[in-house]
Amino acid sequence: MRYDGPAHLITLAPTRAGKGVGTVIPNLLAAERSVLVIDPKGENARIAGEARRRFGPTHILDPFGVSDTGKVSGMPSAAYNPLDRLTPDSLDLGEDAASLTEALVMDPPGQVTEAHWNEEAKAILGGLIMFCVCHEDRDRRSLATVREYLTLPPEKLRALLELMQDSDAAGGLIARAANRFLGKADREAASVLSNAQRHTHFLDSPRIAKVLSRSDFHFSDLRHRITSVFLVLPPNRMDAYSRWLRLLVSQALQDIARDAEVSATLAAPVGAQEASQRLKASKPTLGPALFLLDEFAALGRLEAVERAMGLMAGYGLQLWPILQDMSQLRDLYGERAGTFIANAGVQQVFGVNDFETAKWLSQMIGQETTGFQTDSYKPGDNPSFSNNLTGRDLLTPDEIMQMPPDLQLLRVQGQPSALAQKLRYYADPEFKGLFVPQDQ
Repeated sequence: MRYDGPAHLITLAPTRAGKGVGTVIPNLLAAERSVLVIDPKGENARIAGEARRRFGPTHILDPFGVSDTGKVSGMPSAAYNPLDRLTPDSLDLGEDAASLTEALVMDPPGQVTEAHWNEEAKAILGGLIMFCVCHEDRDRRSLATVREYLTLPPEKLRALLELMQDSDAAGGLIARAANRFLGKADREAASVLSNAQRHTHFLDSPRIAKVLSRSDFHFSDLRHRITSVFLVLPPNRMDAYSRWLRLLVSQALQDIARDAEVSATLAAPVGAQEASQRLKASKPTLGPALFLLDEFAALGRLEAVERAMGLMAGYGLQLWPILQDMSQLRDLYGERAGTFIANAGVQQVFGVNDFETAKWLSQMIGQETTGFQTDSYKPGDNPSFSNNLTGRDLLTPDEIMQMPPDLQLLRVQGQPSALAQKLRYYADPEFKGLFVPQDQ
């Protein structure tokens, strides 16, 4: 099954229901386009890595060696440093630093009491990131250095903040961040600092620091040549290091959107001479890059993803969140969960075993009209018959929950819902010879 429309996609299926063998890996084997895939077990990189290399450059970011990248590619894990694309003289430095803090600081859904502390943590983190970009040597510009700032002894941290107050870089935003923090009472400042330290604790891992120390590629490459990026993080480390995933997905979205804006500027009407110069400066662009976001709930609520789902289909992006059920989506995005459903041109569901998802599906699929006949008879009278029409769910919630494991429900925009066979890449002749068997 293939979808060649411009809209996003969404998959709902519980653990061990066959999302990898029937959805993720078949796309990685066959889709001749740029992809970014969250690969929790490293399985996708092991099985489809060679196939992706036939299309173009492939980067496996695997800080914990889960995908056995030495065996797959003969190379250590790739790396990406989000601070590499930030420059001291950029007018967007404040915005870029803010987007990083949004990814680093996770706002738990429904916990309003955390909002103030998280916003203040973002403010000081943004200031420290800008200071690092503007005043550190290039080999020191990394989030590991920002973490180092946050864990300085009190007297050294105060000296750093005073240096920030004297800085006129970033249009004065660095000094403002320091003023905002130093203007707080001691107890409030200590709480804000503690919160910022909590959200950046994952940076203490030498493995994470290593894959954030340099950039082997740019996410904007996904728009200009077929490029594959695997983000590998094992399930048992998701709680501790999910911010790393958030950080990279957020940066990928921003880099692609920023690159699309630059391309649009280059395409604006101008004189012949300037048009010729712009043509030389511009790079060819491909179709939309596919973001296969497995374990989507592990990212937490990420404003960049919500924004991309609703507004950025025209930026060369196609998102494919993969969740276990509807309750995960509603827990993360509340009433805004409808944005993901409304903007999904394809909805794929299988293995449903919770009533909420089954009921939602039943209502979405709709009803059919069925007829029935009633007979009545009174002694001494001729029998009478009446025909009646009534509505019946095409699939009731219990029927959806009892679907055979080899079937899936597909809702394609503008078409009736369909029951279809699930793919199994290893049993389908189309994929023969394209993948590395799991036992190798």
